[in-house]
Amino acid sequence: MFRTWFDEPKRVDSGSLQKAFAAIADYRKLLTKLIDEQTPQCETYTRYELWARGLANALDELEQSVYCAGRFRESVTHRQEEKMDAEELANYRRHLYFYKNGFIRLFSILDKLGYFMNDLLKLRSERVKRKFSYFTVLRQMQHLHAEPALAKPLQEIKERYQEQLSRLRHKRNMEIHLVNAEMLDDLLHIDACRTDRSYIEDLSANMDDLTQGLEMACLTIEAVFAYAYRRKKT
Repeated sequence: MFRTWFDEPKRVDSGSLQKAFAAIADYRKLLTKLIDEQTPQCETYTRYELWARGLANALDELEQSVYCAGRFRESVTHRQEEKMDAEELANYRRHLYFYKNGFIRLFSILDKLGYFMNDLLKLRSERVKRKFSYFTVLRQMQHLHAEPALAKPLQEIKERYQEQLSRLRHKRNMEIHLVNAEMLDDLLHIDACRTDRSYIEDLSANMDDLTQGLEMACLTIEAVFAYAYRRKKT
């Protein structure tokens, strides 16, 4: 959708993004078949199909946020806002909007996936924590020794992207609960002797983390829905 802003053609899915969408699509097709057959669990299958569709939409929105953040970042060359002209400053603000939107959406989609897994696999994570996250669900799987064929690859994915996720989670928490991301830049880079200068963070490093966060989400979604498909197919 947003690629038209940059006079670019519609996205062609590939790599881990395409595999994640394909895994969701296969699961939805299986559920649709079961729904059409009016099986006794028709209502449950309908609920899961809607859940899967919502996750597919959320992944699409996450990818678009990451893409736009990266494209607007390309137009930012200065490390201080005071040195930017009006156009560069506008693109910096646009980058920040989509960058923040991206890391907020990343943890939102993981938590949506966690609620889906908790319901599907009957993990009862709400007994551990009323408002649980994806990571609570993952710990619950390990605690219960539940679904080891899924828990093991999910844990491996989490550990592979641990550092990037930790930095992004910190940004998300600061944005939602304390101060926003650009104010955090000022706190981290303030010069006590030159308060008329505001330095910005390393935008390239930030984008690397966000891009890796998207990759983590894709791999996680693919693993969950491929497992859900096999579980229901057998």
